[in-house]
Amino acid sequence: MSALTIKGRIWKFGDSIDNGNIENVMSGVDPEFKNKVKPGDILIAGRFFGMGASDEHAPRSLKEAGIGGVVAESISNIFHRTLINIGLPAMECAGIADAVNDGDEVEVDYLAGSVRVLRSGRTLTGDRLPDFAVQILAKGGLMPYLKNGGQFK
Repeated sequence: MSALTIKGRIWKFGDSIDNGNIENVMSGVDPEFKNKVKPGDILIAGRFFGMGASDEHAPRSLKEAGIGGVVAESISNIFHRTLINIGLPAMECAGIADAVNDGDEVEVDYLAGSVRVLRSGRTLTGDRLPDFAVQILAKGGLMPYLKNGGQFK
């Protein structure tokens, strides 16, 4: 399994979760989440995930907690790009919120843009990551990419 294909337990959250609620590892939604999440877990969200301010605190708190990746119905453009820039894979996938239950295991292939729900065997098609995002994620984020002489093709 490559770094852009991950398999793990999911934590499901709803719609319209802004940066303030995401900051400090989803503390505005579930204050105990930071004590429950395990490295490699996958965060699933509804529509408008990450709306609001464009700082790195909220996305970084997810990465530092060990979240392996994010899949949501929709992700704020700035938040989505910040996730990629800090080295945390994320994609939009229509129907994901209805296809999973909290605690399910999924396999997410960010290169192919697919999510397979292991409980049901159902595979959903999401948005594939663009080439520049794959290049950034392969180096662990934008800063490592640039420090290693990366140039976008």
